[in-house]
Amino acid sequence: MDRKKLFITTTLPYVNAEPHIGHALEFVQADTIARYFREKLGKENVFFNIGTDEHGLKVYTTAQRENMDIRAFVDKYSQRFRDFCKLFFVEYDYFYRTSSTDHHKAAQEFWKRCEAKGDIYKKKYSGLYCLGCERFITEKELVDGKCPDHGIVPELKEEENYFFRLSKYREHLLDWINSNPGVLKPKQKLEELRAIIKDIEDVSISRQRKNLPWGIEVPNDPEQVLYVWFDALTNYVNVVGFGSDEKKLKEWWPGIQLFGPDNLRFQAVIWQGMLISAGLEHTLRLLEHGMVLSSDGTKMSKTKGNVISPFEQEKKYSAEIVRFYLLTGILTYADSAYKEDDLVNMYNSRLVNNFGNLLHRVLHLSNRYSVEINNESTVEEDFKQSVSKYVREIEGYYNDYEIAYAGESIDRLADWGNKYITEREPWGSKVSAKERENILNNLSYLLQLVIHFYTPIIPSSSELAKKALYDRENIILFKKI
Repeated sequence: MDRKKLFITTTLPYVNAEPHIGHALEFVQADTIARYFREKLGKENVFFNIGTDEHGLKVYTTAQRENMDIRAFVDKYSQRFRDFCKLFFVEYDYFYRTSSTDHHKAAQEFWKRCEAKGDIYKKKYSGLYCLGCERFITEKELVDGKCPDHGIVPELKEEENYFFRLSKYREHLLDWINSNPGVLKPKQKLEELRAIIKDIEDVSISRQRKNLPWGIEVPNDPEQVLYVWFDALTNYVNVVGFGSDEKKLKEWWPGIQLFGPDNLRFQAVIWQGMLISAGLEHTLRLLEHGMVLSSDGTKMSKTKGNVISPFEQEKKYSAEIVRFYLLTGILTYADSAYKEDDLVNMYNSRLVNNFGNLLHRVLHLSNRYSVEINNESTVEEDFKQSVSKYVREIEGYYNDYEIAYAGESIDRLADWGNKYITEREPWGSKVSAKERENILNNLSYLLQLVIHFYTPIIPSSSELAKKALYDRENIILFKKI
């Protein structure tokens, strides 16, 4: 990652329900990336966007079902996502809301640019509509007559809507992917993406207002509102100046986008086609994280009763322990089962018995023998060389957005430190004061690096560890569970 500035964004979740564990995964992954690069590039050179998607039929019908005013409804659930961010140490630079006046103006401007390119037209259309996906789906996508993602039978709908000429950009998108295969992680998703692009058709990008009164008005047609996906996707460029500050837009765009496996079509195909039409660069990197599965490895659903609430997990274990497990126990780019036994075991193994234990041993011995630590000038060169191998590995993983692998490497560095102190026995009677000073300063140097690299993952505990090491305050940083 050689850019001097980095723009990072999550998708914007619908505000038709409480944040779930999949939202938690995406939010803390993006926050970890943002924290790492703020330290590397400078805080002023990283812009982290997060927010909520507040339009669409799902949101509107859920508000009606709860007998709430639509504005009060979206305010309520948008706030729940803010609450989640605060609880789980997610420090965004901007919280984007698609119900805002600024978003309405920018989304309409994006529409106008696509229309000026000749890429928007109106026609009558009849097709199968999945409310869960908020889109028309084809018969060949169905599994046993149902939407594969939501398990519901789609409705047959006929409307006159506006369409975007996505098929016009089929070859452009294929050339882009073939010329830049590294744009998508994980790389094994490339064939799936190519298959989607080869089969693309023009997409409906509006809904009739009489069927959906809650939405952004189509420019010059008050009877139609922007389709929620067209509307929401534009947030990625709107937040960095599209339609209002072109200088800022050029400074920050393109950026990296995090999204789940059910979003590949929208993020890597529809949005990229929209960008071409509007005369903007493609996304810099597309990071498709895995799906969080239930403990038995099946997909979570309300009907099965196996949905995991991040709020309930926080009450049971603490936000930072849950965050740690999501980032290091769940594979970054593959589906993984969320198992509380694994959460407990990983926390106890990596943080209590490894990192926390090493910190305690070094601080205890430095106080017992009155050794001044944190003096890098005394660190032995061969020790630095050994540590640097781990440092290069960890930095490589972070720079390639491989958070779980970075976590593994940090754990190995701490483990190497524990083996080193056991082997060198600085408490031994035959160890001279000078040797003891060298050993403990070697280890305080190693701990500074462990703390530094753990900071994006467990920011609160890392700050406590940093202070304890600096003050030589022997604390129990992690309590066994």
